[in-house]
Amino acid sequence: MSTPNNYKQHVEEWMHYMSTLSQSKVGEGSEPRIMDDCFKRVSVVTAEKDRVVYELEVLPKDCNASDNFHGGAIATLIDMLTSGAMFTQERKYFRFAGVSSDLHISYVSAAPMGSKVLFDCRVSKVGANLANLTCTVYDKTSGRIVATGSHTKFNTDALWAKL
Repeated sequence: MSTPNNYKQHVEEWMHYMSTLSQSKVGEGSEPRIMDDCFKRVSVVTAEKDRVVYELEVLPKDCNASDNFHGGAIATLIDMLTSGAMFTQERKYFRFAGVSSDLHISYVSAAPMGSKVLFDCRVSKVGANLANLTCTVYDKTSGRIVATGSHTKFNTDALWAKL
């Protein structure tokens, strides 16, 4: 993984894999899982070692009654998108992105429906059992911070190896 294009490619391949996996778990006629919807709607703006920036347009289904980006939607997206940053580095652990053990979000300002937001996701550390990730969500037009998040993930490679 030595070139910037490879970083972006690895993240996009992981997103495609996760979306495909999500679709395979859904029965015919069922609603798609949130993971599938997320990865179809976000785009990778830039990727480098230990960092990915994604872009998303805030749709009505992402909003609360005030027509602003809902905190639960933000938390869900931070949960899923921070994992992609791990796929910008060579590692021997977290081949399947693991599961969340802690997720903390601070909401700073509103992002109205129709806004484009950027999720700046970074790797702090990836070890054998835990990964520490962070994210800052920005309004693309104003640069205003919408939310910040820290995410700890637990490695599930051993579980997947048994399947």
